[in-house]
Amino acid sequence: MAEDEAQVEENLKAALNLLVSLSRVILQNAKQEAAASLKEFVPHKITTLFGLITAGTDFYKSIGVRNRSEAEAVWQKLYHHAEVREQVEELLQLETEWDTFLESVDQGLQTTDLQLSKEAAHRLSPDTPLVDGRSGRTLTLGQYLSPGQKLLLVLLRHVA
Repeated sequence: MAEDEAQVEENLKAALNLLVSLSRVILQNAKQEAAASLKEFVPHKITTLFGLITAGTDFYKSIGVRNRSEAEAVWQKLYHHAEVREQVEELLQLETEWDTFLESVDQGLQTTDLQLSKEAAHRLSPDTPLVDGRSGRTLTLGQYLSPGQKLLLVLLRHVA
């Protein structure tokens, strides 16, 4: 039993170390790309963040869990080990850094969205032409809006 716990501990430490390392590299790259141009980051460079999905999936698989709460249960059992505790705390700190970065990106985008909305809001009417992303058909905004219907409409603005 002690041997099993030692193996689980080593596996968890290695998985946490890899997750933190990869996440830190991805964060640094994302920060550099966003700092260079937030306008270019969102439409062209945001795919950098997709590496987090892979890193998280690999982390879960390597410790034999399917989600965050199961991962937390694993590290809670081993939290009394100093190395595990340090790596978990480093991961939590890194999550805070990610939150801060994403909030700054969001703030930058809201400014841009606010400026765009002031320019376009007076022109948006039910007769505004749209292209249906699924069919490629040209429709009007009014054709999408129906009373009593809840609709999630994603409007993408392409600037030539």
